[in-house]
Amino acid sequence: MFNCKTLSFGLLAAALEGVRAQTAPGFPVQADGQSLSVSFGADNVSPAGELIPGPNVVSPPNITTPVWNAGSSAVLMMVDSDVPINGRSELLHWLVSGVTLADDGTTLTFPTAGEAAYVPPNPPVGDIAHAYTILLFAQPDNFAVPEQFAGVLESRINFNSSAFVAAAGLAQPLAANYFRVQNLTGTPTMAFPPPRQTNGTGTGAGMGPNGTTTSTSTPMAFPGAATTVVLGGGVTFWVGLVTAVVAGVGAFAL
Repeated sequence: MFNCKTLSFGLLAAALEGVRAQTAPGFPVQADGQSLSVSFGADNVSPAGELIPGPNVVSPPNITTPVWNAGSSAVLMMVDSDVPINGRSELLHWLVSGVTLADDGTTLTFPTAGEAAYVPPNPPVGDIAHAYTILLFAQPDNFAVPEQFAGVLESRINFNSSAFVAAAGLAQPLAANYFRVQNLTGTPTMAFPPPRQTNGTGTGAGMGPNGTTTSTSTPMAFPGAATTVVLGGGVTFWVGLVTAVVAGVGAFAL
């Protein structure tokens, strides 16, 4: 029978789902009930998980937050959790520290391009919609990128967000949000790995504590101006449509 207790439980479940929805389903770093306001021009990421056209995310978004007081700094991170490498793994799209608030008290300002400059999403043609989670953390004193992540900052591939948060001494995110981008500009001729599991949290299958993958499976090729490249250590990955080269190492927009 429907009663007040049933209604209360339903409202609580809905509230908890709202908390989880601010990071992509299954994303290993969870946020509290606060949501970042993210907009790419006229495209507002609302509700969380909004599907945004690829051409509209070329430039970094405008981000505002109601949960952070002026006078301190923050760390912002953006991660793709659906990269089709060795199953599904993470790619770091953006990492910047020293983030402050503008004079309006809500808009984030970025003093530099950051430790890892913004790389726009560009998932491989024909793949599932990729989820891009943006998280805001209070910046600890003397914040620095942990030494074991120096290589990942350059390559961007096989990032491990939960291991990075722990190693860098970051607390629970102040706020978060996520959006999705899908590339349907062509017709794939090869299959992709299945979607990642979203019924739990963790570091991701086959991912070590320093963000490198331990799986030896062979990635499947896909069409759409893409080739496979092998980095040192036998790491194989795809070259997408947007490629940035940092210190001679490929960093890819997926």
